[in-house]
Amino acid sequence: MAEAAAPVTVYSTSTCPWCDRAKAFLRQHNVPFRDVDVAKDYNAAMEMVRLSGQQGVPVTVADGEVILGFDQAKLAKLAARYAAPKRPPLGILAADAEEYLTKHPEKAEKLPAGTKGVYVGKIRPKTVAERAGLQPGDVITSFAGKRVRNMAALDQMVETLKPGDQATAKYLRDGEEKSVVLQF
Repeated sequence: MAEAAAPVTVYSTSTCPWCDRAKAFLRQHNVPFRDVDVAKDYNAAMEMVRLSGQQGVPVTVADGEVILGFDQAKLAKLAARYAAPKRPPLGILAADAEEYLTKHPEKAEKLPAGTKGVYVGKIRPKTVAERAGLQPGDVITSFAGKRVRNMAALDQMVETLKPGDQATAKYLRDGEEKSVVLQF
């Protein structure tokens, strides 16, 4: 997330655990920032001292506001102002299909033997999955052109998407393969 035009700058060092926490907090809250290692950049270190009046890191600067250390309350306020749009959730409550279908053989009757993927149990309202028309009982077998073997794989694929991205999902419904475009 080290963008040159980011409105937030974090002055840090690679050996500072509080710096790591501050940057992880900003990433978790979807705040774009520029990471400046003051141990490697003397001019940046001098700029940090001029702005903060101290040599300790982390120092987070945004629009003239200076946050010293890992001040979670102040970082939360900063996150509320600078957070980038969040990707809407896929919105499924699901399980690994192979394991679920083994435990519930009546659900597997219309599906090919050995079906792998993600068995959709419920769809949350007002989510990507609901808008796309996915239904409980569907088994997602592919996402963005890649085979889906289990829930962990699907979660990893969805995590790579940003707001506005779309991906095609293939799924089985009553044994018939279908596809849908998911708009995030």
